[in-house]
Amino acid sequence: MAKSNPIMCTSIAGKIGGLGVLMHNKAYQKANLNAVYVSFQPSGAKEAIDAMRTLGFKGMGVTMPYKIEVMQYLDKIDVTAKAIGAVNTIVNNDGFLTGYNTDWVGAIKALKEKTNLANKKVALIGAGGVARAILYGLKKENANVTVFNIIESEGIELCRDMDAKFGGLPSEFDKNQNWDVLINATSVGFKSEKTILLASQIPSNIVVLDVVFSPMETRFQKEALKNNNIVIPGYKMLIYQAIAQDELYLNINVDYEVMLDALKEKMGK
Repeated sequence: MAKSNPIMCTSIAGKIGGLGVLMHNKAYQKANLNAVYVSFQPSGAKEAIDAMRTLGFKGMGVTMPYKIEVMQYLDKIDVTAKAIGAVNTIVNNDGFLTGYNTDWVGAIKALKEKTNLANKKVALIGAGGVARAILYGLKKENANVTVFNIIESEGIELCRDMDAKFGGLPSEFDKNQNWDVLINATSVGFKSEKTILLASQIPSNIVVLDVVFSPMETRFQKEALKNNNIVIPGYKMLIYQAIAQDELYLNINVDYEVMLDALKEKMGK
């Protein structure tokens, strides 16, 4: 049976970022585990999964562009990941590979710290993999969700797949519709000063979640704060989904503050 010493957990991405490496390794050090986390930019999804089996990697985080492609190479897909249609976490149990999705866990946990979601009116901007995962979680919590997306056909397809309402383009979002929650599930604002909406387009006195985690405070978050909103930064979702991953990989409970400190160190905060 393939094994490693120390226990190796990994991630694969189209481009290596480095945040996960620092966050997970800090967690393993804090827990006094004989484990290490390494990020790879592989030549392909199949090759990465083959390496996981051959070398005995215990866990693997999966980011774009591999979240859908890896599914065909796994032995089992968790029911939640199957419903979402994407895998961001793979666990190796003695050569048997199971795919999970923790993106929705991170988002819903961050939201539920601030509000109950049952029957709440939620505007979700975006229709990509992260938006799909969040929509799954919102539906699970019995929220009333309307999706807005730049590419209309993708938004309509998502709503058809997951039984949600399509509201149109982000520019068609009407702030005066008694929203309870607004979520930016797009990459707009990632490492830039762009924003999906301006303060004049954002409701007041609601909960606003931005999935973008770099910078730690985005322009969209700043715009939302101008209107007396409760703003949840993207790094909260990032940390919570990573904590859920380590629970699956190594059956450990990671301290949120440990990963937050690692994130701040990486971001220079």
